[in-house]
Amino acid sequence: MFKINPSPNKYKLSKYFEVLLGLIAITTANLLFFRTDPGFLSVSPHPYWLVVLLTSTRYGFSGGIFSGIMSALFFVVLKSLSIPDIELIDFRSLSMWGKPILFFLVGVVLGEMRQIHIREYDAVCEERDTFHAAFDKVKTKFDILSEAKQELDSKILSQENTLGTLYEAAQGLRTLDMDSIYPAVLEILREFMDVEDCSIYLLDGTEFRLDTALRHGKSFVPERVPLGESLMSIAAEQKKAVSIRDIASTVSMPGGIIISAPIMADNHSHVVGVLNVEKMPFLKFTSDSVRVAGLVADWCGSSVENATVFADTRDKLIADDITDAYTYDYFLRRLREEFVRARRYELDLSLILLEFPGLSNASDEGRDEVLMAFSMILKNQIREIDILFISDEPGAFYLILPTTPAAGARVVVTNLLSSFKALSVMAFETDQNLVELRAGVAGYSLGMEKPEELVKNVKEDLVSVLFAE
Repeated sequence: MFKINPSPNKYKLSKYFEVLLGLIAITTANLLFFRTDPGFLSVSPHPYWLVVLLTSTRYGFSGGIFSGIMSALFFVVLKSLSIPDIELIDFRSLSMWGKPILFFLVGVVLGEMRQIHIREYDAVCEERDTFHAAFDKVKTKFDILSEAKQELDSKILSQENTLGTLYEAAQGLRTLDMDSIYPAVLEILREFMDVEDCSIYLLDGTEFRLDTALRHGKSFVPERVPLGESLMSIAAEQKKAVSIRDIASTVSMPGGIIISAPIMADNHSHVVGVLNVEKMPFLKFTSDSVRVAGLVADWCGSSVENATVFADTRDKLIADDITDAYTYDYFLRRLREEFVRARRYELDLSLILLEFPGLSNASDEGRDEVLMAFSMILKNQIREIDILFISDEPGAFYLILPTTPAAGARVVVTNLLSSFKALSVMAFETDQNLVELRAGVAGYSLGMEKPEELVKNVKEDLVSVLFAE
């Protein structure tokens, strides 16, 4: 599992050495090669801006304020040395303190702006690591429950069923897909207990709502059953599997239910539904059948609980687990933040869309491999402040480029196309067709009101490029 590298805060002392080294290098070059202009007083823009701008944008507030102070100090000293017979009144002139003050102010402002990005980056890293840790715990719990389920499988074998038959039937529960769990449960009942008709009802307020049913014939199945004195209500109230032998009357039993077992979640704290058996061979209807139905309902509840936790954890992750690019939901949120920042401070902002139409018909395994390769290429080509996202459409990426005009974004696209051309033969070495890449660029401009305009413009700007093997 990938992990985001920590921010440049880990370089605690290097920024000071870099500032001093840069200023000393510029001053040395000045004294050796430009002696007629000590301090580069006649040069505009002043070379010290290189130190201030690079340090503040790399290290944040502390680097910005230190580079601003040191640049101002070097400038004042060299300015003083260049004035013969300097007097106190010279230190009060604007020419003496104008540029030093600008060095300091620009270092502070740019450093603080960069520091805001560093804080946001660290917060995202911490949040992502927290979600990954929660995800790993869910996976560990699921593996433990799967092993426990397999142990229970071996304890309910009958004379007519082998361990292999039951194990194969139970494989449907080894999933984190909610839609696959309930049909798999009913298949287990049919194969292991020879059940002909069975169903699963979910508790919805004051009634049971039909979710999944398995029918041998065309028997009627009610869509909703009120919560009352039915066998399902008794199973839900007692929180254990019950059969028609446990009650005296069958008048209020909908659909001729003979066994009903509760499906419970949250460590068996509350009932979320019931598993019903409506029809099965008479000779199979024994006390063991009731216990088996209760056991299968317990498996079902555990699988549902794990699938729910897994889905909740996956939805909270901001990075795609295949490409390690950020998710589309996070893209919408981050694009709005960058759009507001660009609009407020009149900064450049560009958006790039890259689509691979040929991947829509590829297999899941092949598509994942290609997307991982393209994602690695993208991350190696872009800057640290550029942000890569996976699109909601298969085989597409979004790339947000802060402080970059549309013209600069098109240069980035040109460089990416060159890299993709070299990779296309390797990535599609078994495909004799052409590899198509569609690229679009959009930039923020004054007058834009919503970030959706950027998305619309970048889609309208898509241009197709073909690479042959």
